[in-house]
Amino acid sequence: MIKLYGLEISGNTYKAQLLMSLLGIQYDFIELDTDNLQHKSAEFLQLNPRGEFPVLQDEDHIIWDSQAILIYLASQYSLKNHHWFPCKPTDMAAIAQWLSVANGEIFNTLGKARSVILFQRPGDLSLLRQQGEQLLKWINHHLQQRDWIATRQASIADIACYPYISLCEAGGISLDGYSHIHRWFKNIESLEKYISMPGLYA
Repeated sequence: MIKLYGLEISGNTYKAQLLMSLLGIQYDFIELDTDNLQHKSAEFLQLNPRGEFPVLQDEDHIIWDSQAILIYLASQYSLKNHHWFPCKPTDMAAIAQWLSVANGEIFNTLGKARSVILFQRPGDLSLLRQQGEQLLKWINHHLQQRDWIATRQASIADIACYPYISLCEAGGISLDGYSHIHRWFKNIESLEKYISMPGLYA
């Protein structure tokens, strides 16, 4: 049985949960006790020496980093749905670009603004909001004539980018006026076996 270690209110954990639901993968979820720093314990550091989550354990295979987990799951378990991570080089490159954006610009603006408020993490909230708003404008424009963020069908790029954009109002960044992002939200939320998480834009 696959095990997923993470936190229910973590957008990065949700990425793995969402894709596994869409792919119909059964797994055990282990909620980490972050208040008591379970993710920094010696036992957990054997799974991920970086002391971060989520971590996926599939028999002897241990994968950490949410983007790497998405690649693994799509490659290993979506044999009938190649659109999640297609092997066409141009599609792979497009997806890789947006995985980088998800882990870079999106997490470091929208995600961090949320963490400043929700988890009392340090950060310049005003600057994060300003940068986040500029990012949303760019993504909204990118989606103007597109149904999906990287390729012509839903891919792991959509799964990677969706959570922290949809959660950004928890960081005080409004989603009003971004009609193309909202249309993209609906496309994702209409996927069969879609699941939500606490705090997502509704």
